[in-house]
Amino acid sequence: MQTLARLPTREIEVDRRRIPRQRADEAQTGRVPGSIRRIFDISRYGCQIEATDLADGANGQFVEIDFGTLVARAIIRWSDQARLGLEFTRPLGSAQVDSLIAEASPIRLRRL
Repeated sequence: MQTLARLPTREIEVDRRRIPRQRADEAQTGRVPGSIRRIFDISRYGCQIEATDLADGANGQFVEIDFGTLVARAIIRWSDQARLGLEFTRPLGSAQVDSLIAEASPIRLRRL
């Protein structure tokens, strides 16, 4: 008798939209050109930001986020006026997210 391996189904995959997000502190608001004005929330898989410099960014545009101690690449998944939903190209570690929330350094964003 032959045993077939089961492939993971879509139901088994983690729904990244349901991953708990942490609220960002107002202290992370940037005040320099190219900076993010506000981070609304962040998770291992992405974040929601306000960045007027990239408000015209099209879905699918790659960007780089410089958190000061960590530089991450992301894809713009949606935009609504100055708000952008970004998905990191590589998930961050839980400890990295915790340390980013604790930091109060300006965050810069640039198109790739």
